[in-house]
Amino acid sequence: MTDFRKLTLGIAASFGLPWLLLIVVPAFKYQHIKPIAYDKEADGMDGYYPQSNANVLGMQVYIREGCVQCHTQMIRPSQFSADGWHKGWGEDQSARPAEATRANTMRDYLSEDVALLGVSRVGPDLANAGYRLAAMDRSAIHAMLYAPHSVAMWSNMPSYAHLYTVRKAQGPKSDLALPLTGKFAPAKGYEVVPTPEAEQLVDYLLSLKKAAPLPAAALGNLATAAAAK
Repeated sequence: MTDFRKLTLGIAASFGLPWLLLIVVPAFKYQHIKPIAYDKEADGMDGYYPQSNANVLGMQVYIREGCVQCHTQMIRPSQFSADGWHKGWGEDQSARPAEATRANTMRDYLSEDVALLGVSRVGPDLANAGYRLAAMDRSAIHAMLYAPHSVAMWSNMPSYAHLYTVRKAQGPKSDLALPLTGKFAPAKGYEVVPTPEAEQLVDYLLSLKKAAPLPAAALGNLATAAAAK
């Protein structure tokens, strides 16, 4: 009986302690974190970090379509990875960024009900996808979602054609019609247009910009926490 009790307590501790330390404690801590105001003198800018720009409807489409299975939204610290130096993963879109994109902090996800950190990284990180996609025409982003191979033949991203409508063209080509050519184009006399959900998803992707400068106050808090360790 004594051995069984020890075994039971050991199993409970093995699962309970990690759950407590990795989920419960951070969750309670996260609930009390609030945006930090930028100091005009120290930071050279006004406003708050982070800005509340969450696109809730688009986020729901993103979650429902399983995008979190293949895309992360988290730039890891440079001491653990080279995430910050990947081309296009930060505000600096050059092949050789002058500085590494900063790692994400808990506050970067304050405007989101759920932090969509992702399950795996089959596709590129999307924490700062808004900077990368801003260089693309909106219709080109839709084309990438509708038929990924129309943009890159090597892409392993699934098609989200169900978020689009193939309809008979009425008069001049619609401004919303996707610029599809070749085997990806609809039948003659038809056009492909995004549904409201597709528009919401693109709005959400364009809003992903988690590279805002950290306020001096936040940097001070990080330095204090690091010193405490």
